[in-house]
Amino acid sequence: MVAPGTRFTLDVLALEANGFREKRETVRSLLETAQEYVAIRHVYLDRGFYQVHVVAELEQHDVDYIVRARPSKGMKGRLSADAETVVDDYLMQRKREPTASVPVTVFAVPRRSKEGDSVWFVTNLELTPGSARAYAAVFRRRWGIEPSYRQIGDFLPRTPSPTFSVRLFYFLFAVALYNLWVLANVLVTEGTIPGKPPISTKIFREFVLLADYG
Repeated sequence: MVAPGTRFTLDVLALEANGFREKRETVRSLLETAQEYVAIRHVYLDRGFYQVHVVAELEQHDVDYIVRARPSKGMKGRLSADAETVVDDYLMQRKREPTASVPVTVFAVPRRSKEGDSVWFVTNLELTPGSARAYAAVFRRRWGIEPSYRQIGDFLPRTPSPTFSVRLFYFLFAVALYNLWVLANVLVTEGTIPGKPPISTKIFREFVLLADYG
């Protein structure tokens, strides 16, 4: 769950494979869990989930989504030499079995970090060239998830064990502590966490270690 200054983990699923079937089922499970607790405004997925079957799953759940795309030659051909932004209709499709197709809107905006390059997305939102940049900026909220993984690592116990179940348990426990840390900052700031949380992970970890569980 992403909000300004806040990244909260509602669910964790371990992928045993990297195929589209596994990703589709993962997205379905995560959406069903999220809908139990929050009102979903937008679903943001990185390009690792840019697959027609995953997007079809989003359509079945009737949610607004923005998915980072891997641009094909057909997509890139829509961006003329003198245009910085493109918004167009596009058909995602898989011709091999199991076949699937989903009509979407494809849009591209200039990449901030690399001049002359573009970032591509697909969505079911109604866009104009003027609003495309605004939605691309909104999508950047998702990129804050990567720093949150580093913060989860601040609570992750070290283990030499190669056993998957042990390592998964440690990670899930770290996620639980991370969520408690986020909630503690929400309470301290009365719901508005600034760019730098008032309670650091180091201070919170010390507090947890000193707590009496007896």
